[in-house]
Amino acid sequence: MKALNITEKARNGRNGSQFVYILDGIDESSSATDQGKTFANDFERIAFFLDTFDSEYNNAYNKRICPNLQARIADYLRGLPSCLSCAFTYYDIIGQGIAWGILSGRDDKKADKFCENWFVVLAARVLQIADKVGYNYTKLY
Repeated sequence: MKALNITEKARNGRNGSQFVYILDGIDESSSATDQGKTFANDFERIAFFLDTFDSEYNNAYNKRICPNLQARIADYLRGLPSCLSCAFTYYDIIGQGIAWGILSGRDDKKADKFCENWFVVLAARVLQIADKVGYNYTKLY
């Protein structure tokens, strides 16, 4: 486990704000609040999410029909798991895109593409966070 706190160090740049969005979403998730979880660092946050993903969704059947880990995580997120609170309506997703500076407005042509890729991008950021904090996710393959 690396001594890296993404919520403190990655507030600059697009990816940094996306990392913070995901980590805050884990903190604010219904699973974490229902279980009274408090996380000491980002490693514990991402481990909580990925361990929950592994136990709830990462079974042999899902691995067979979707061999790509990032795609499996994206599919899991589309099901709105209780271990990560994130936007799921087009309105809220577009609002987040505007907040991040990726979209310029709600009727932007990029908005549909942004919404289509929303869960794929979140899954990519989850794996990037795992890399940054030293979480070994090879067991998830």
